[in-house]
Formats: sequence, C-alpha cells, structure tokens
Amino acid sequence: MSLARWPAFLIAFGFIAALLFAATRIERAIDTDIISLLPADTHDPALAAAVTRANEVASNRVAFAVEGGTAALRRSALADLSEVLSATGHFRAADADGEALWRWFFAHRASLLCPADRTLLEAREGEVIANDALRQWYAPGSTGAGGLLKSDPFLLTNRLLGCLLPRAFQPGTAGMLSGSIEASVFRLDVQDEIAGAVAAWRAAWEPQGLALLRAGAVFHAAYGAERARMEVSAIGGITLAAILLLYWLMFRSFRAPALALSMVVYALVTGLTATLLAFGGIHVMALVFGAALIGMVVDYTTYYLVTGIGEAPGSSAARRARLFKPLTLGMLTSIGAFAALLAFPVPAFRQVAVFGMAGLIAAWAGTLWLVPFVEGGRVATGPGAAWIARHADVWLARTPRPRWLGVAVLVVLLFLAAGWRFGSVLDDVRGLQAPSPVLAAEEARLRELAGFAPSTSFILVRGGSAAEAIAREEALLAALPPEDGEAVILAASRIDPSPGVRQRDGDLLKARLIAPHLQPLAAALGVADASPYERGAEAPLPPLAAALRGETSGTYWSILPVARAFPLPPGGEGAWQLVDPVSIYSGLFADYRRLAVLGVAAACFATALMLLLIYRRLAALRILVPALLAVLVTPAIVMLLGLPFSFFSAMGLFLVVGAGVDYAIFQREHPGEDGKWTRVGIVLAALMTCISVGLLGLSSVLPVKSFGVTVAVGIFVSLALSPLARGRSVRVSGGEESES
Repeated sequence: MSLARWPAFLIAFGFIAALLFAATRIERAIDTDIISLLPADTHDPALAAAVTRANEVASNRVAFAVEGGTAALRRSALADLSEVLSATGHFRAADADGEALWRWFFAHRASLLCPADRTLLEAREGEVIANDALRQWYAPGSTGAGGLLKSDPFLLTNRLLGCLLPRAFQPGTAGMLSGSIEASVFRLDVQDEIAGAVAAWRAAWEPQGLALLRAGAVFHAAYGAERARMEVSAIGGITLAAILLLYWLMFRSFRAPALALSMVVYALVTGLTATLLAFGGIHVMALVFGAALIGMVVDYTTYYLVTGIGEAPGSSAARRARLFKPLTLGMLTSIGAFAALLAFPVPAFRQVAVFGMAGLIAAWAGTLWLVPFVEGGRVATGPGAAWIARHADVWLARTPRPRWLGVAVLVVLLFLAAGWRFGSVLDDVRGLQAPSPVLAAEEARLRELAGFAPSTSFILVRGGSAAEAIAREEALLAALPPEDGEAVILAASRIDPSPGVRQRDGDLLKARLIAPHLQPLAAALGVADASPYERGAEAPLPPLAAALRGETSGTYWSILPVARAFPLPPGGEGAWQLVDPVSIYSGLFADYRRLAVLGVAAACFATALMLLLIYRRLAALRILVPALLAVLVTPAIVMLLGLPFSFFSAMGLFLVVGAGVDYAIFQREHPGEDGKWTRVGIVLAALMTCISVGLLGLSSVLPVKSFGVTVAVGIFVSLALSPLARGRSVRVSGGEESES
C-alpha cells in the first residue's frame, strides 16, 4: 500500500471500529428524559438535589384505574394487570410499600400518634380509641383473632396507616392500581416492555367492557420517544432522498450521492461514538439535532465533488490543495461554534457539541483523504449544476458596493423592529413538549375520580443536622393552619419524628390509653397477655419516607409534597421555603437564554480574532459580516413566522455563525470567474443544510422546531449576504490600506 493511501485506510478502519462500538452500546444508551434538557446548575446545591429527588420520585410513580364491568370483574382485571406488569421486572406495586410502612408503624405503634388521636388523648378521651378498636374487632369481616389481637389490640398500626398516609381512592365504579417503576422510566426498553404489558392486558380485558386509565411519566416518555423515532426517520429519510435527487441532478452520477451518503453515515457514527464515550449515553434530542449534521457533512463532500466538474478539474492532489485552506478554516470556525455549547450546563446540548465537533472533524478528514481515494476522478456536469452556475452568479458573483452594506444594515434594523414588536419570547418549561391528547384525557379522568389534582410543588426544609431538619419540619407543621396542614400530602416527620416527639407521644399513649384502657379491652377480647406494647424489634425506615430526606454539602433537607401552594409561616433564616420546580426552571431558562445570546456574541468575537490571526488583515473581518448580519436578523424573522424566541433558538444561532462563515470564506478565497463552480458548491451546500435542518421545523417538540427553523433561516440569509465578504485586503501591520 502506498503512503498516500494510508490516511484513507486509517479513516476506514476508524469508521468500522466506531460502527461496531456504537452498535453494541446504542440500544440502552438513549435518554428520552425531558428533564435532561433542563439546566443542571441551579446555583443552590441543596435546592438542586431536592428538585432532582422530587422529580425522580414523581416520574417513577404510575397509577391505573379500571372502569366498567362488575366489581368482581374489575378486581380480577386489576390482579391480572398487576401480574403482567410485575412480569416485566420493572413494576413494583404499592402493596410492597404498604408492607414496609406497616412493619415500621407496627414496630413504633407505642410511640407514634395521629394528630387526631393526640388531641383525644390530651383531652383524656382514650376510651374513644378503645371503643373504636372493640367495634372493629367484633364487626363483620374483622381483622380476626390472630397474632395482631395479642400484639396490637388497640389496632394502633392500622390507625397510623389510615391517618398519616395519603388515602387511595376506590370509587364504586372503578378500581385502582398504583405503584412505581423500578428502572429509569426514560429507558426505551423499559417503555417498550411496560407498553407491551398494557397492550396485552387491553387485548384480554377491553372486549369484556373494561376501560383502562393511565397516569405516569413513563407513558409520556414512551409517547415522546415514539414521536422522536418517527421524526428522526422522517427527517433523515426525506433529507437523504433530497440529497440523492439533487446530487444526481448535479453530477449525473450515482457514485456522487453514494459518496455523500457514505460520508453522512461515517460522520454520524463518529459523532455518536464520541458522544457515547464522553457521556455514556445520548439524549434523543441530540439524535434529532444530529439530523441537522447531515446537511453540514454533505457540504464538505459537495465542495470536493464540485472541484471535479467544469473545465480542467486537475488531479486529486491539486483539487485537495485547492480545497484544503477554505475547508479547514470553515471546519475550525464551525467547531468553535459547536464548542461554545459546552459552556452551558445543559447535558443534552453538551452532547450536541461533542456530536457535532466529532462529526465535522470526521467529515473534514474523510473529504480530504477518503473521498479522493474512492471517487474515481472527474464527475459529469449535470443539468442542475449548469442551471445553478448560470443563476447563482446573478447575485453571488456581484462585486459588493459600499452602499450594499448600508442597505443590508437598514433591512436588518427594519426586521429587528418588526420582530421584537410583534414576536414573543418563551421561557416557560411547560411549553417544551405538547402532551399526548389521549394521555391528557386519561389523566384528567383519573383526577376526576380521585377528587384531587397532583401538584409538583413542595416545601423544602433545611437544617445543619438531620435532627435540626426534622425539628424544623415539625415546627412548620405545628404552625400551619388546619386547612393548610391538610394540603401537605406526606411528611417524613409524621412517620419518623424526632426523639422528643416520640417520647412525648409514647408517654401520652401509656398514661392516657394503655394504662387505663388496656386491661378492660383485653378482658373484653379474651386476651391473656397484658403487655403487648413493650418495645419490640426495630424495622428499617420505609423507602417512601426515606426518599423525602437527603443531605447535600453538609445541609440536611427534607421535602413535603403539597396539593396546592399556600403562604408559609415565618421561620428562621432559610429554614423552609415553598418550591415550584416549574417556576425555577422557567426562570433558569430565561437566564440561560440571555447567556446564550451573550455566548453568540462571544463566538462572533472569537471568530473575528481567529480570522485576524490567520489572514493578518483587517479586511478579513468582512468574512464575518454576512454571518453577523444573519445572527441579528434571524431571530426577528423566526418570530414573525410565529415561533417564539427561546433558549433553543439562541442555541441555533451558534450554528449560523459557523456555517455562515463557511460560505463567506469560500466567497473570499475564490472570487470572480475562478470561483464559478465554488459558488455552485456553496449554493448546493446551503440548500442541503436548509432542507435537512429546516425539516426539523416539522417536529412537534418546540426545542427541535425552534432550533431547526432558526438554523435554516440563518443559513439562507448568510448565503444571500455572502458576497459582502469579498473585497481587497488591509494588512494589520505594515503595507498600504486600500478599500474594495
């Protein structure tokens, strides 16, 4: 093998290795969690950890309701549903949590009290609890005369379960099953297996007149993943079809589109492999955004193939030499734009940055060393190339006049005024993804049956130690008015209170209930053991309560889910606060949108410095003018099209800077008649990028839609303004100044 072929051999070997690696890891590496798109830095570690914990607990919960049929049929159907879900290995019924809670309450039945029972005992009305237990023992369908009769004759364990936990509904016309998903609900295999179990249940029971209602993040994640799969297939498929058609029209060859397709696969596989190596997984949004890379990768192949049409194309080495400088400069500026995404604390966009940088480097290397090896020499000049060559020069080959820049600036200002006057800005996290209408209707029916609507808000209580956090939580609950106290869905301190509260409740139980009423109750029940409430074996804290507590950087905290927001009583410095995750994330998106705009400005500044270092002429800054004007006018145009400006729109502007500078570099490096076929190349490249990225505007997910439309509009504007990049040079130091 000759030395000249070694680069192509190494690139091909690297592609095969990357393909094998990605194929073995991709199945379980895709993340569909919309929370992953949220900024990770909340500037408050304890608050960030509490919000994350609350999201995890909420996202893993699932609930089902079965309507229709008889009560016996519903019970059988719910039992079968629990069985098929448990068979997946991912579902844990709430009964298991109930057993852990029962063991905990039984172990601490002589030292825990419901608020209502505490009130009774403080009023010396313990006989109410004793008489209630006696009625339950003798009622039809009672607990029976087993071990519980001897160990808990007052049925204190059952009383604790009934008053300290949220009550599950069991309406007369529906039955309920609740539980949790043990694995990540955003894993595609978990979603598919749960969906398969539900589908099998429906096939068996719906013909019998039963209807199933579902609620849980796993179903929304599955809906989003399925939509993403369809969108990735549609966007990628239509883009590739457009590439094949346009390449055939350009070059009258099936080898050219095959080369383009091969380079797309090579770049995407390389980008995917680099992302999996860096992060261990990839968000589905990064895959969707990866479809945008198709157009940019095809740009590079196009630039090389265009050097082979027209008159006297030259050898592969001559064509590579002609292309090397502009292609390298374009690659470096595009990588700089992608690299700017790494500065933002959004994991999915950091993945996009690594995906894009690795893919572009692969496309650059493959275009310069692999494509010449397999291309086979000159390609034909198709009717599309000839047509673009005739019509592109009508505008792109014009020599810019000084007043052009003034006119362009005036038009940009007019669009800016109109866009910001009639457009809008979106920071609300709830606008990121439209929910499934079917799931929304099922959840609405579940809320109607349950009689309450779930809330994402919670109270965060902090302390310098675990004991202090528990004490503050108890103080908060004691200070709440009764109506607000009822809005607290669950509190760990009610299940596992402080030692002081346990001692107080234990003394109250002994003095006001056990001592005066145990012997009469035992005699009435025929129980010989007179001391059933002696301290017994300990039990581990139930996971339901343990999940509400945590420690971050020396701060101990607990969360109290609430059914609604309400004003909190005054407390110590930072003792407690009401947290609304939606408001927090929306505020963060507003902050990061502003930071992203500053980041785009920084990317433009960095690009300007790079151009000055490379060209050492002030006039080289003209290369940045088309992209700069495009960055200014694109948000206004997109807002006039009806899409609000958001954090994700600002992210798209980074790509506008990189791709826009590419076109300007080629315009500057190959002006006049010498650049006739170069202009054909940048027109085709821009067209491909606009098609591939613009099709993201068909997505149902607003981040994807905003990103795609912003990049497509920005690239079109950059191409239209690219003649402004041409002109005579002015050296930075020495030499004479001259104007174009």
